[in-house]
Amino acid sequence: MSPLLRRAFKPVYLVYYRLLYGRRFPGGAALARRVHAFELATARGDAPLEKDRWEAQYRAGEWDFMRELDELAHYAVIAAFAHHLAPHGAVLDVGCGEGLLVDHLRPLGYRRYLGVDLAEAAIAGAASRRDERTDFRVADAETFACDERFDVIVLNESIYYFREPERTVERYGSLLAPRGTFVVSMFDGLRARAIARQLLRRHRLLEETAVGNRKGTWVVRVLAA
Repeated sequence: MSPLLRRAFKPVYLVYYRLLYGRRFPGGAALARRVHAFELATARGDAPLEKDRWEAQYRAGEWDFMRELDELAHYAVIAAFAHHLAPHGAVLDVGCGEGLLVDHLRPLGYRRYLGVDLAEAAIAGAASRRDERTDFRVADAETFACDERFDVIVLNESIYYFREPERTVERYGSLLAPRGTFVVSMFDGLRARAIARQLLRRHRLLEETAVGNRKGTWVVRVLAA
């Protein structure tokens, strides 16, 4: 997509996420594909990527910034919510990356933690965090299945990388234990807001906290199944 076409398409991108996302209309699927192509062409950080792109990014250290001080606050909020909702419970971390959330959960205590991520390079980076209660698996989050049930399912800055975000969350409802909850954290942006609107139509909001700094704003929501 040329620079001229990108500039011309930007108003369409804005209208799509503000008014059209999640709606069914003639040509909707084709428009969604065009929007995704625009997101890739403009290197937006909240659009689905292929597995090889994730692998290359992790190997190149492009996600090392997640360890920095300005990422700390939203991790702390997620861990606090998970601990309050299910003290010493079972946690599934969907799109776990290198398992950084474990560093925040471990001091609070948990019975079981499982992190899943599409990138083998990310899971390799999480290996040092494994122990008798903590495990990681390479898996496509949109098709992952297991026989376990979890008290809390965390989607930390991962949901907007799904091609079908709302449908994927619905599917994960089958992995929740009775009275289990979702903790969904998203960095604020047009796509994130559109996805959040759809989620809130399908799930009861139990709590919502915004965390902001010089980078921007994260919104951490607790949702009932």
